Order: sequence, then C-alpha cells, then structure tokens
Amino acid sequence: MLLLFLLFEGVCCPGENTADPFEIQILAGCRMNAPQIFLNMAYQGSDFLSFQGISWVPSPGAGIRARNVCKVLNHYLDIKEILQSLLGHTCPRFLAGLMEAGASELKRKVKPEAWLSRGPSPGPGRLQLVCHVSGFYPKPVWVMWMRGEQEQRGTQRGDVLPNADETWYLQATLDVAAGEAAGLSCRVKHSSLEGHDLIIHWSGYSIFLILICLTVIVTLVILVVVDSWLKKQSSNKNVLSPHTPSPVFLMGADTQDTKNSRHQFCLAQVSWIKNRVLKKWKTRLNQLW
Repeated sequence: MLLLFLLFEGVCCPGENTADPFEIQILAGCRMNAPQIFLNMAYQGSDFLSFQGISWVPSPGAGIRARNVCKVLNHYLDIKEILQSLLGHTCPRFLAGLMEAGASELKRKVKPEAWLSRGPSPGPGRLQLVCHVSGFYPKPVWVMWMRGEQEQRGTQRGDVLPNADETWYLQATLDVAAGEAAGLSCRVKHSSLEGHDLIIHWSGYSIFLILICLTVIVTLVILVVVDSWLKKQSSNKNVLSPHTPSPVFLMGADTQDTKNSRHQFCLAQVSWIKNRVLKKWKTRLNQLW
C-alpha cells in the first residue's frame, strides 16, 4: 500500500509542491463467501479511482486527471497481480480464520434479567417507573414500557453499560401520573429469548417494600410463638402448684410466688417489646407510603 501511495503521488501530482497538505483515502476489502474484492481510492475527499477485476477504473466525475492516473497504473502489471493475490486469496483466508477463532464468542447468548422499581418523584402526583434489564449478551436489546400492546412513547432509554462479567445493563424510565400506573408493563426483546419476550407487569410495590413487609410478618410470628410458649409454661406451673399452701411449706410457697412474679415480669417485657416493635414498624411504613 505504501508503494501504491508513493506511485499515486508521483502520477497524480507531477510538478506540484508536495509540501502542501493533501489527502488520499483508500478502502479495500473482500467478501468471505463470494469471489468479490474491492479497492476504492479518494483524493482530497472525493472519489478518484477504483480497482475492478484486473484493471484500474476512474470514478465518475473524477475528470481527466483520474483517467491519466489509471492509464499509467494499468501499465504496472506486478502491482495488479499483488493486489489480486492479497484481496482475492489472502483476505478471504484471513477473514475465515477470524470467524473460526471468534465462533464461540459470536454464538454466545445470555438471557437478560429484569426487575421494576420506583425512581425519584418527578413532581406532585406523578411517578417515575424504572425498568432494569441486566446480564444480557450480545449488546443489542429492545426495551419499552407498554400498556397492553401499545408502546408508551414517553419511554426514556439510558445508555447500554457494561457489567463486570462482560454482559450489559440498561434501564428504561417512564414518567406517568400516579393514577395511570396500573396496567403498565415493561417488555424486553433480545436474541437470547428466541422470540419469547420478557414481560414484567407494574404492581405498584417495590422489592424493598415487600422485603420490609416480610420482615414485619416474621418478627410478629416469632413474638406470638414466644408469647404462647410463656403462657403455656405459666399454665403448667399453676396446675402443678397447690391452691392453698400448707403452713409446713411456707418457704416453698414463697419460692413459688417469686417464680410467678418473675414469669409475670417476663410477660410484661415481651408485651412491651412487641408493642414497641409494632409501633416502630408502623411508623416506618407510614413514612414509606
């Protein structure tokens, strides 16, 4: 290519001051599965000539200078043979090697995962719905907020960003009125899904809020179980202990009263803890809503 460049410079610009800047652009290549090669050359930003088959041809509108250059270049048979060998034989083998080496990467497909969340409020009475799509490969993906089969034109897509595992991440947001969020869904199309679109419906509840509710329920269940166990233990002790203590066992009665007092104190502590936890979670939920 350097030899071709030097030859082109000498033929195209004879007698011109080569110190002046000029621009030559060359585009060359081949097709792997077809016997087709191409080499196009431009001078000062305009098409100038091309190599077609076994000869140089001036580009339409290039003028007499392009015809003169092609006439001279067609006399250099060695250069034409070299170009034919590089573009017709070496180039297809090189492309085939690249395709074989990258076959596993080209065929790699990873299905996306998607989830919904609520973004910062865009204003009073409005919601920002966020659809997160992550872990997909290859990069091309289609994400859209939908109402039934109707695309929501207000969907705003962010940039497709890389993950650490060489997959990709994307989020799509939609600004809607609070009363219009019901019935919306996020649809994801990707080559790995093989035509089975991923659709997630907006339920109005974020994952964070659901986790909080589950935590509250588990805590209440534990408190109820502990409370029931303590009451059962107290009932068993009352059945085993005599209703009218004998004077001979006054010391034993005092011991029994002490145990009952401790048990009542434990019940009072459990009740206080339960009420405090309930009050705390109620306040937290009110703040979230």
